Amino acid sequence: MSYENPENIIRSWNVQTNFATGPVTADQLVPPQYSRIRTPFLLTWREESCNSTLDWGSSNFSIYLPESLRVVSDMYLRIQLPALASTTYKKYPGLFAIKTIRLLSQGQEVYSCDYLQHMADHLQQYSEEELKDFAAVYLGGESVLSLGARDIMCPILLPNSRFLSRDGKDIRGDGVFPCYLGTNRLEIQVTLNAAAYMGVDASVVPGSISGQCSLMYNEVKMTSPDLMNFSDHRGKYSIINRRFTELTSGWQAYTSGNAVWNINQPQGVVTEVQIIAVADGSDESRHGHTYIKPTSFKVTADSIVQKDLNTQNKVDAELWVNGFVQKNADFPPPGRLCFASHCASNSHVYTGGYNQQLASTIQYDFTFSGACRYKIIAVQLQRVRIDSTGRITATLN
Repeated sequence: MSYENPENIIRSWNVQTNFATGPVTADQLVPPQYSRIRTPFLLTWREESCNSTLDWGSSNFSIYLPESLRVVSDMYLRIQLPALASTTYKKYPGLFAIKTIRLLSQGQEVYSCDYLQHMADHLQQYSEEELKDFAAVYLGGESVLSLGARDIMCPILLPNSRFLSRDGKDIRGDGVFPCYLGTNRLEIQVTLNAAAYMGVDASVVPGSISGQCSLMYNEVKMTSPDLMNFSDHRGKYSIINRRFTELTSGWQAYTSGNAVWNINQPQGVVTEVQIIAVADGSDESRHGHTYIKPTSFKVTADSIVQKDLNTQNKVDAELWVNGFVQKNADFPPPGRLCFASHCASNSHVYTGGYNQQLASTIQYDFTFSGACRYKIIAVQLQRVRIDSTGRITATLN
């Protein structure tokens, strides 16, 4: 029988007072206090069929939130995909159905989202198990690729959407969207990709989805007084989220050597700049989300170097120290220049940024190990507000 007597260790605590300073942050001998959320609620589903004009390649298809809708947590475009004649669907077909989403208020654009960029950035944070479950529920994902029919539910990127951020599992939640806007109904314009984007073989495309699309709203149900309070936030609603601003003009071809891209009179606060690179090829439907990291990445403001990742190790270290760790095999992170601390998990906390209005010209220099196609994306902070008339605006300053 063994016997332990840690008395000498316990007595030594009294001679460690130089280190035992500062406020108490935790008491591990006392159970945490049982607490509560402020407002109890339930989530229910509501589904409405889309007009049959919505089909592959549809441009700026308009969706208006139903006037009877009061408070929503999430919104999805459901598409019932038909079976392919041969070959298989891509591994995550739900990522490729939507090309862009635009939000408009009083006919003016609030913000626009490149769908794959936002969703791929969000999914980079998922573990293998989380990605597998999420893909099976929402994206039509399968462990073994097949040509079979399936349902997909593509998240619509409302201002409160968790898919605009990377902190999808934050227990504090992402808030709700108050749908009562008076006479200024929110308009959502969806542009779908061509059918060639959906399968592993661009020449084998799914049939028409006309009449097979619907909108699914995750409605928030609560007591009548709470529902009245949360549904009408005119003059009060204000949320900060992320905007992806493309600095290039479409896909650019890289062959070899040092490449340069200049930006004149940039606007807004930038938390990070991504260089999204994919395998070389002119067919955009084949580009996908398997991003290639650069071998160097530098930013210069008015001829003064601000950050210079001049080796592959520095490019990799920039991702590591800012929390961009590859957690699953299918969504590798792109190269990044980070201007805020720990960018990967600061969606709800300001941790710095770079207001590029202080410079007249910003220059990005970069190299890759081989030929590829690339885009440069600035991740910016934007504030979305609802004014007293129900008009929604988004500003970078």
